[in-house]
Amino acid sequence: MIRAGVAVAAYGLPSEHAFPAPPLVAEEFGALLATCQQERLLGFLGAAVGDGALQLGPEHRDALEEELRRWSAHVVRVEQLALRAVSELASDGIPARVLKGVALAHTTYPRREQRIFGDVDLLVPSRDFTRAAEVLSQALHGRRDVPELRPGFDDRFGKEVMLRVESLELDLHRTFVEGPFGLTVDLADLFAPPYRFALGGFELEALPMPQRLLHACYAAALGDWPPRLVSLRDVAEIVLRERPHLVDVLLMAKRWRCEVVVARAVTTAWRELAITTPSPIVDWAAAYAPTRVERLLLASNEGPARAFTRHLAAILVLPTFVDRFRYASAIAVPQRSYLRARHLSPATHLKRAARRIIG
Repeated sequence: MIRAGVAVAAYGLPSEHAFPAPPLVAEEFGALLATCQQERLLGFLGAAVGDGALQLGPEHRDALEEELRRWSAHVVRVEQLALRAVSELASDGIPARVLKGVALAHTTYPRREQRIFGDVDLLVPSRDFTRAAEVLSQALHGRRDVPELRPGFDDRFGKEVMLRVESLELDLHRTFVEGPFGLTVDLADLFAPPYRFALGGFELEALPMPQRLLHACYAAALGDWPPRLVSLRDVAEIVLRERPHLVDVLLMAKRWRCEVVVARAVTTAWRELAITTPSPIVDWAAAYAPTRVERLLLASNEGPARAFTRHLAAILVLPTFVDRFRYASAIAVPQRSYLRARHLSPATHLKRAARRIIG
């Protein structure tokens, strides 16, 4: 049911993918439901069934409706947490941008119930990163399960702090990804005048364009491996529905040194979702020729060892010897509290990294 799952991801877009004509048998439906759960596509599956594009038997419709009700309740809880978190940060004078699922559902998709999401993602200025984590930990009784690699690492090099708030996850970001491409983002661009949207009677702030498209490209090209289908759909939805200005996107991508990321995300989205509508950015991406260094940096984010290889590649983009030394030291020899939280010793940490990189 992988192909049917891709058809779900492409539903509503001009695409060559099509659903099977007859109703699905039990095994086929079970596989499709599992794929859509894993790929965060249940909202698109519900839309396809509700619109009559995909036929299901009564028992399978009931099972899908029950799963959609469960996810809808979860989404409401996540949105409530987002509102609480933004309010607490604002009370402390810390601006925040809402990222990923919560923001995309309310800004990019015409039917926000299509874009389900599992957690809260907020972006704060790098200067406020540690303070914001402390504010949310105290105000929301959030728990950080894994300490930073070394004191000061998060503020200079880190991507996010993950907090557990009751049964929900809140990811507090200072940049988009770990590794080399996260370190070359111009963080000042992330707090340009925002795109505002309404949620629960309040006004929240999201990334403007082209930052929103670039973030979607980071998620699609560098987030999960292999890419999650909903991330590819996000890229396609932004390109086709919001039509960002190509020159603006490419100028910012060049400044962030992430043109290869944009090219990978766009070409993968159009190929996997079999989209038939052309776009200037698709033509540009198809013709883009990455440099040898870009191919190396992109490859560091692929495969089972990427948690380690992208850190090695990050050293290549750091501007000074001091930064490179501090970064490499933290990766190779993290503080004891970090290792204890991961149930590792210094020796097993290095052996684990070596096994994944070599194997």
